[in-house]
Amino acid sequence: MEEFPNTRISVVIPTYNRAATITGSIESALNQTYPVSEIIIVDDASTDNTGQTVQALGDDRIRYFCLDKNKGAGGARNYGVSQARYDMIAFLDSDDTWHSDKIEKQVLLKSSNNDLRLIYTAYARIYDSFSETFPDMSEGNKLDGDILARILCENTVGTPTILMEKNLFEEIGGFDESLRSLEDWDLVIRAAAKTPFGFVPEVLVDAMFLNDGITSDLDEYFRSRCLMMQKYRQDYLDTDTFNISAAGILTMAQQFNMLEKVQSMLLQYIST
Repeated sequence: MEEFPNTRISVVIPTYNRAATITGSIESALNQTYPVSEIIIVDDASTDNTGQTVQALGDDRIRYFCLDKNKGAGGARNYGVSQARYDMIAFLDSDDTWHSDKIEKQVLLKSSNNDLRLIYTAYARIYDSFSETFPDMSEGNKLDGDILARILCENTVGTPTILMEKNLFEEIGGFDESLRSLEDWDLVIRAAAKTPFGFVPEVLVDAMFLNDGITSDLDEYFRSRCLMMQKYRQDYLDTDTFNISAAGILTMAQQFNMLEKVQSMLLQYIST
């Protein structure tokens, strides 16, 4: 496929102790039918041989950076974007892979509607014995255009599916490094408040579900949910989604036998 004029893409891959999986992730970016211009690997102070694994790939498009201290996924992605040379940013995680035509289909959509500053796709969340497709693409579910109200209640955007303008990322302030959970959801809320989203209704990313998900630190997960209710209170009120989102948080807390604790936390955040 011929490259569209002025569309150069920087891929940002944060990684931490993923020597066993990062080769597949990088190769899926290198082998796109629409070539990416650079792949920025941000090693978040790994203690395994991630660095040697990356450097062994030997492609001129790969740029490897190793942080002195662990900054978390949000901080590592922010650093990667700060090093990006090009105007479009795509995110990929070091245990996930892109289908070969992922970037091509996003660039085609972008070229047909330049007002779309963020374009995402569906993805497969892969577990040990089965997989699920996200987001729900059933008829009636609004997944493109102005979707702030939807995003406030439910994050439909997988970070490894995102292709976005670098200047949009900078305009909204990048990832909030104070959040150690849900920093990806927090980012897309701010993006959705600024721009309509484009959506490619195809599974173009395979995302591995590992055991270090939200259940490994429920306190941090619920703290982040409550903090987001505080940060975006006016957006929730303006879109009539405040009560819906609060109820969703409390329902989930009840499932984990944390209702009383999370109720107190939520009240503390939304009353300040």
